[in-house]
Amino acid sequence: MTDTTTPTVTDQFVMLDPTTVVVESNVRTEDKTYLTKEFVDSIRAEGVLTPVLCRRAEDGTVYVRAGQRRTLAAREAGVMLPARIVTADENTADRIVQQIIENDQREALSNADRAAAWQQLSLDGMAPTKIAKRTGRKASEVKAGLQVAESAVAVETVTKHDITLDQAAILIEFEDDADLHATLVEAAEFDPAQFEHEVQRARDERTERAQIAALTEEWAAKGYTVITESVYSGSEWYRAASLRKDGQPIDQDAPLPESIGEDRGVRVEKYFYQDEPTVTLYVRNEAQHGYDARPVYQQPTSQSGPMNDEQKAERKRLVANNKAWASAETVRREWIAKFLTRKTLPKDVTAFIATAVTQYRTSVADHMGRGNSLAATLLGAEDHGARDGVSAYLTSHPARAAYVTLAVVLGGVEGSTSKETWRYETERKRFAGYFTQLQTWGYVLSDVERIVLDGLPDIDAPEPEQATEAESEQGADIAPDGDEVE
Repeated sequence: MTDTTTPTVTDQFVMLDPTTVVVESNVRTEDKTYLTKEFVDSIRAEGVLTPVLCRRAEDGTVYVRAGQRRTLAAREAGVMLPARIVTADENTADRIVQQIIENDQREALSNADRAAAWQQLSLDGMAPTKIAKRTGRKASEVKAGLQVAESAVAVETVTKHDITLDQAAILIEFEDDADLHATLVEAAEFDPAQFEHEVQRARDERTERAQIAALTEEWAAKGYTVITESVYSGSEWYRAASLRKDGQPIDQDAPLPESIGEDRGVRVEKYFYQDEPTVTLYVRNEAQHGYDARPVYQQPTSQSGPMNDEQKAERKRLVANNKAWASAETVRREWIAKFLTRKTLPKDVTAFIATAVTQYRTSVADHMGRGNSLAATLLGAEDHGARDGVSAYLTSHPARAAYVTLAVVLGGVEGSTSKETWRYETERKRFAGYFTQLQTWGYVLSDVERIVLDGLPDIDAPEPEQATEAESEQGADIAPDGDEVE
């Protein structure tokens, strides 16, 4: 095939041999994805109906700036290529922006293509905000796309899965854990409304595992035997804090003597409401080492041996939901903080405030009496001390008085929620209106938060009882609030 037309002027429509033109570096990264057999067959039958956009260099070489797909199809089909040759220089940024717009108008770019194109623009010196303005996207999306373009795993993920660039950027932090990464990809693709909750739970779980692993390694290096199972009454291990020597309680802050050897035990665990894991020391064969067990009273209801399957299932659900609640709390409060940055508040805010200061008056009053610290955090107020954050914020932002009032009320109600909110019927009834309101405003409830509205899927947990000192001394490992730790 020969080029029957030898164009000598610019800004003119011409017919070209597609094998004689040069296709410039294009924003599409997967040519095979777009150069389908059906498309080539249509070009072979009908020809290229829409001219491609080209520029001619000083040496006469013709470069395709927009229309890579049509050019490659014309080559394969063996047909002539209609083209418009325009006056243009080699400016990379202008070319890429033009290609992005042209491709999006014709057939939307994939997220992988878009991220690669933005990366090229960034390498050419264009700032993310300018890229966003030139291509009609949000700056936050462009920044996420640039992060994705730097990760081979993230690029592969957005190529194979129907997820957003924002989601792919978040998943970068989990690339070192293939199983967890796959789980979160599935959540992003098939349950995107719960993606933020799933990510926060994953972060919390990773943090907890890292903390426990670090402490476990530290104590093992000291020669302690690491205890991984729960310690019940009748176990070979006895809590060191419950031992006496020569009739006197041992110093709980002092390390156990090295002479005990492997009979020194340590169990590292983390209660869901704690920021740091708890280290508990145990002794095995205590009598051989000169220790006496301090007599304690065991209530008849205290766990006196391994749990049965039903108890294990209930405990597993309790621990899982408690952890899920802690993660959801982080997501929820971040959402509230973002909600308070809106340019306008919903019309029903005034009605909510009126309801809250009556229905939740005790919680709101207590929060105000403590200095509105959570409200200050939600507002993003500077730290002016425990009692001055909100006041200083209002002084600096008098036009946001309604936001400050709402933040104080939300801080009071929010600060009164806890793991009991999902667990006990009285608490669920108390806060159902609050969570319904957040949902009305656009917050997506997690599964454990939905229990507040829908109730437990099975039998309710018993109402909390006061834990006795005996229960926390020996027997099952019990948290200060009476919860066993799995």
